[in-house]
Amino acid sequence: MKREDIQSKIDVVLNNLEKLSQLSSMSFEEFTSDFRNIDSTLHRLQTSIQALLDIGSYIIASLGLKTPSTNAEIIEILEEAGYITKSDADIYIKMSQFRNRIVHLYNHIDTETLYEILVNELIDIKKFLGNLLEIIETDHSR
Repeated sequence: MKREDIQSKIDVVLNNLEKLSQLSSMSFEEFTSDFRNIDSTLHRLQTSIQALLDIGSYIIASLGLKTPSTNAEIIEILEEAGYITKSDADIYIKMSQFRNRIVHLYNHIDTETLYEILVNELIDIKKFLGNLLEIIETDHSR
């Protein structure tokens, strides 16, 4: 993956966070009154989390760490290497699992759970991105 590809993934996350932030200002009633709000939230969460995992995978390859075989392993490898804390890794693994639910069990995601994530957990996406950017700046300044 090229540096501009990484920047493109960063831009996806930042753009999605901006849109998700707008959606998070809605009341639950307003949010659920239009299917486009729900669909947009699902898509933007999925693509944000996937972009973060892609960036993590790039970092792991660049650092010559062991190759992950699952999305959760991307996070575990970064934790084992000391780049993220255990408590953050636990949150990011749950994030990865939620991404899998969106992709594979999309018909089992209730709107209340989705809304709660939208309103209360966007900070975790921002934090994950911040952790990854810190690794890139620290170890990839070449």
